[in-house]
Order: sequence, then C-alpha cells, then structure tokens
Amino acid sequence: MSPLHIVGQIISVIAVIITFVTYLMKSNTKIFVTNAIATAVSCIAYAMLGGTTALGLNIMCVVRNVCYLYKDKNKYAARILPPALALIMAVMSAFLWEGYHSLFFVVGITLNTLAMGYFNPQNLRKSILLTSSLILIYNLLMPIPSIGGSINEVVAISSSVIGLIFYRKKAGTPSVQS
Repeated sequence: MSPLHIVGQIISVIAVIITFVTYLMKSNTKIFVTNAIATAVSCIAYAMLGGTTALGLNIMCVVRNVCYLYKDKNKYAARILPPALALIMAVMSAFLWEGYHSLFFVVGITLNTLAMGYFNPQNLRKSILLTSSLILIYNLLMPIPSIGGSINEVVAISSSVIGLIFYRKKAGTPSVQS
C-alpha cells in the first residue's frame, strides 16, 4: 500500500469519527450538516483510494443533504426532490464506473437517497440494512478496500438494528414474533 493509500485510510477513519458525532446530534439541521461534513471528508478518502464511483456520488450526497434541509418547506419539492436526486445519481454513475463493484455503491446510495427523502425514521432504519450492506460490499471490493468506509457501514447497520429493536420495544411491540 502506497503512502497515498495509507493517508486515504487514515482520512476514511476520520470520516467515521465525524459520522459518530452525527449520532449525537438532536436536530435535523445539525444531523444533515454534520453528515455533509463527514461525507465531504469521505470524498477525500475515496479520491486517495481510487474510489471514483464513491467520490462522485458522495459529492452528490453532500448536495442531497443540503437540498433535504429545505425540502419540507415546499410540498412539491418534498415529492419531486428524492426521485430527481436519485435519477441524477444513477445517470452520474455511468461516468464514474469502475467496474461491476460500482453497481453495489450506485444501487445502495440511490436507494438511500429515496429512503432519506420519503421514509419515517423507523423505515429508514430498515432500509439502511440493505443500503449500507450494498455500500459495505463496494468498500470491500474496491481495489484498495476502504477500512473507514467499511467500518462506517458496519456501524450504520448495527445502529439500525439497535434502533429497530429499541424503538420496537419502546412502542410496546414485541421484538420477536412467534
């Protein structure tokens, strides 16, 4: 692994730490802003690791997060923005293609964009089980696998499972169906 790749791995872990801070935020605005910062740092890491698909689509995710901050102020934007952003990401992916492993990131991030735009928190947690799994596969299949990116997705999946169990119990619904 070259020095550039080592620095990229370190930066990817820094992005994970910033993502952890996102979990501590209480307002949607702070969550979206902190997540945008974490995503921007991830872009730097992916650039250093040669992940052009993740780099390009994560730049779009920063734009998405900023758009989502304001989407609820206009009822038409709230309906149109998620599929419009997902379509833009899908089209962009044709120009960012690295190989078959790119498909995992493209599908994962496109579905995540739709889920973030439409789902309530509990359904978003359910969707993360799929979307983060797809992005994790991409991170592991990259020519230089992203350590931080992989950790980030494992934490997202784990956090979603914990959230699903916690909020199901809190709502009084049994967590295990017989």
